[in-house]
Amino acid sequence: MFTIINQSTLVSDADVKTMTRAVAHQVRYDACPIFGLTPVPVVYAKDAESAPPGSYVISILDDSDQEGALGWHTEDGGDVIYGRVFARPVLDNGGDALTKELSVASVLSHEVLETLADPHANLWADNGRGVSYAYEVGDPVESDSYVVNVSGHKVTVSNFVTPAWFDPRAARGQRFDFLNKVTAPFQMTKGGYVVLMQDGQVTQKYGEHMPDWRKGMKVRPNGNRRTEG
Repeated sequence: MFTIINQSTLVSDADVKTMTRAVAHQVRYDACPIFGLTPVPVVYAKDAESAPPGSYVISILDDSDQEGALGWHTEDGGDVIYGRVFARPVLDNGGDALTKELSVASVLSHEVLETLADPHANLWADNGRGVSYAYEVGDPVESDSYVVNVSGHKVTVSNFVTPAWFDPRAARGQRFDFLNKVTAPFQMTKGGYVVLMQDGQVTQKYGEHMPDWRKGMKVRPNGNRRTEG
């Protein structure tokens, strides 16, 4: 279960409740069927103390604690999995809470989807040629979002890649991302990026339209923390 809490002064509780319902819809009807997972609840709570035990808590905050990052997800000791989403860098770079292509809701969606697919932030996929790709389902297509309708509201949520994207033997013609923006495994859109590991060295590769302000570090050297920048 995911529990979403609002600790931001820039986004209202009402908007966070709305984006939570949108992400819950996306997880249940779009992501879990594609990932072959049992639907996972995504709920709102007034604070972390109100979160059900064992749930993955994603907090909406004002300011980023890592330059360039819009959000991140991680695992701490004791199998505590959680994440953060930052409102100010979204708003300062032309986004809004719910409806623009870049929105706080789309960043929340990104972090929830990536935590859903790789909760321990430690999976890699080998392309068969000596390069491994971090199992991050939002990054390769992160510039793209789509609209989910919930309770009379149109909310943007993040595009995401499918399990076929991580399979070097996957045949062309399969669905490699939800919006069908890419046509082959390990391909990214012009506004996406990927985290690579080769010979023990981790690097990032960016699409040609990735803005400089989003090129924050993706992997923290001393942990499993992954960031959406």
